[in-house]
Amino acid sequence: MKIRSIELENIRSHVKSAVDLSDGFNCLVGGLGTGKSSILYAIDFALFGEPIGRSYDYLLREGSETGRISLRFARNGKEYTIQRAFRRQAGRISQDMEHLRLLEGDKPIAEMKSEAVAEQLRSVTGIDRDIFRAIVWVRQEHLKDVLNMPPGQRQRRLDQLFGLSDYETSWTNLRPILRWYESERSSLERDPDIVGIQDSEARYNEAARDLADRESELEKVKIQLSEAERELKEATARLEELEDVRRKNEELQKEASQLEASMTGVDESSRRLSEEIENRKTRVADLEARLESLRSQEKAHRQGLREVGLPPNLAVEHLRQHAETLLEQISSNLGTEESLRNEIKRS
Repeated sequence: MKIRSIELENIRSHVKSAVDLSDGFNCLVGGLGTGKSSILYAIDFALFGEPIGRSYDYLLREGSETGRISLRFARNGKEYTIQRAFRRQAGRISQDMEHLRLLEGDKPIAEMKSEAVAEQLRSVTGIDRDIFRAIVWVRQEHLKDVLNMPPGQRQRRLDQLFGLSDYETSWTNLRPILRWYESERSSLERDPDIVGIQDSEARYNEAARDLADRESELEKVKIQLSEAERELKEATARLEELEDVRRKNEELQKEASQLEASMTGVDESSRRLSEEIENRKTRVADLEARLESLRSQEKAHRQGLREVGLPPNLAVEHLRQHAETLLEQISSNLGTEESLRNEIKRS
């Protein structure tokens, strides 16, 4: 892991600062109170998000309500940025989770939840907090404690930090078990039942090979059974299709019977209609002959009208009116004739 840069805002003596770090050895140089330790405190807070002590009072600049730290580092060829912030609220300073995020490049991989960010940071950096604070970075006021430790105490401290003391304790607890194991193995090697274990192992191996062969045969039978089940399913599906075809065929036969009955009715209706058409044709012919006869009579009558001096093209209604007029004249003439006859008789 290589730290590339760190940005601080309202952190101890820093109002707003940005520090870029290069590969290799980096040295922070400055007078008392210029903010050298503040950068180290900010790195610790950015990586672990936990105060050194009981609160964040040692980080936030006096008179400020909010503070922010952005740490950019590289790991396994990838660039990461961890951003943390805190604020003063009701006289108490706490982390501002709304500004907590871990980015891989420009893509957030964890944010707003302290546990999720801490888990991702441990996965990316592989740094333990206690080892970092005890070995990687020792605060100025605690450096003399490490330097003044006796070598044995310093070794025990390192063993505790790296977990080596747990291995030593485990090895100490394991020694009686090893002695018991060696004793048991020595006694078992002299046991005749154990000496003949090789024959038992040979028989066991043979039985195991036989079992393996049977299992192989069983697998083949399972494959054949699976194939037979598949063929049975296909045959069942084919049988169902044939059954559907048979049902459809029966339905088509019923429809054909109904169509044949309908065709018979249609033929009967067609025969009756043909007979009726013939009858009507005969009647039409008779009516046409009668019409022709009536036309001949009309022609003769109109010829008679011409002979009596009437227009031959008078309509029937006019002829009827003319006939009524003639009847009236005839009646009048008959009356006149009757009166003349009476006059002749008197004369």
